[in-house]
Amino acid sequence: QEWMTATKTQDTFFHIFNYLQQAHKQLIFTSDRAPVELRDIEDRLLTRFKWGLSAEINRPDYALRRAILLSKMHRDGIQLSEEVIDFIANNVRESVRDLEGILASLLAHATLTDREIDLALAEQVVSRIVEIQEKSIDLPDILGAVSEHCNIPEKSILSTNRAKEIMMARHIAIYLSKELTDHSLNEIGAYM
Repeated sequence: QEWMTATKTQDTFFHIFNYLQQAHKQLIFTSDRAPVELRDIEDRLLTRFKWGLSAEINRPDYALRRAILLSKMHRDGIQLSEEVIDFIANNVRESVRDLEGILASLLAHATLTDREIDLALAEQVVSRIVEIQEKSIDLPDILGAVSEHCNIPEKSILSTNRAKEIMMARHIAIYLSKELTDHSLNEIGAYM
């Protein structure tokens, strides 16, 4: 945002923006905040920023992180075990760039040390880039805990039985799954 604070810079940017817009060019801007949150920007620029589509891009969830990893592995011809893929997808949560960096680092470490990419190497590389999360909670863990707490067999919770106590246990499991994991409602529903 600091580059836009100088009046002359904003004036120049305004004219460039108008020129490109009148030439029917597509303009794409990225920012860490919405146009209404920008400070020290002339109103004439803010109104132009608001002309187009404004979209918020959130951090990728577990399923998307995993899909990105698989896509990049396929593209680069990298083979990783399911265990390593799950470990990376569970711990590298912030951005796609972090995922790309992890894969590049893993490949470099494996090549330089003539080592296979295993869970130990993944833990070593990932721990240098991001803070490793404690053991993550997954759907089977939640189902087991709800089953034990409600004293209802897991098989009954996963059944189509509509008895009041079984439905309550199922709803609790679904709620906890949504709150404690990165799984989408569709994934949770398919599991349940």
